[in-house]
Amino acid sequence: MQITNNTLYDKELILKYNRFYLKSYMIKNFIIITIISFAFIIYMLVEAEWGYAALLLGILVAYYVLTLAMQKLTTNKMLKRSPLVENPLLQTYVFTEESFNVTNVNTYTVDYTQVQKVREGRDFFMVQTNDRKTYIVDFKGFESIEERDELAQFFNVKFNLKLR
Repeated sequence: MQITNNTLYDKELILKYNRFYLKSYMIKNFIIITIISFAFIIYMLVEAEWGYAALLLGILVAYYVLTLAMQKLTTNKMLKRSPLVENPLLQTYVFTEESFNVTNVNTYTVDYTQVQKVREGRDFFMVQTNDRKTYIVDFKGFESIEERDELAQFFNVKFNLKLR
């Protein structure tokens, strides 16, 4: 197997990455907090504590709005500081059976034993290594859908990636 991907690291990719993390955060944390809060709200309604139930619901809504606002502010701050907005960088990945090569300014090899996890987003694969490096492999960078599917299948077998 040898699959090549050319990912353009630019403003659009940064925005996709931040949306992916916001969605992931909301699924992991907000759903749990919402379930616990609704349990308390129901208890308060059963006990006829209408004010406390309304207060808890208001706090839950405020938490959601503040989470979205903080993500927006963080994204805007990141876009102002990132050199990729003004100077996009093309990063080429070449995936083989045992490792993948990364080429941008330099070329280096990442062995799959160094990979901690692989996640599939709506628009990209996110490959994280043990040394906390993150590689974003944009789906638009493949020559064909078949190559993307082949790499997804490879990741599924190698890292137990849950395919959509």
